[in-house]
Amino acid sequence: MVAAVVATAAVAAAVSGMFKSSQASLISAASAVLAGKTAHLDTPVLVRHYLAFYSYAGGRWVLVNTSGVPVYILGLGQCPRPLSYLLNKTYTAGNATVILANCVLIMPWVQDSTITHYAATCRSGTDFRPETVEAEASGAKVRLAIVNC
Repeated sequence: MVAAVVATAAVAAAVSGMFKSSQASLISAASAVLAGKTAHLDTPVLVRHYLAFYSYAGGRWVLVNTSGVPVYILGLGQCPRPLSYLLNKTYTAGNATVILANCVLIMPWVQDSTITHYAATCRSGTDFRPETVEAEASGAKVRLAIVNC
């Protein structure tokens, strides 16, 4: 009985360590992409896009689910759906990375009147290389980082 409990604890610790290691690599990749740098992962991860909108209300830009400047939320890993609890907020470069279990989201963020968001060219990948393009929309500069993978 004691051997079974010890074996179960060892397996649980190994699985937990694997998830933490996996999450650390996702966080590192997301941070690199957010900084405009290339990121590499040893194993492929799922890539997911979520459509949202930035709306100007009450003197600030707020991320909402309808109406406004269309933007993407970029998810790396096993990301959940829906993400409505992450809306009705303003994200900045400092809080644009949202860490969930087995998923890291790169949120669209605002600085002054520039909105930056991210979209990947793949559904899964190991290498992520962001390239930035800019345009004007609804009184704001919109910067899209196209993440090649």
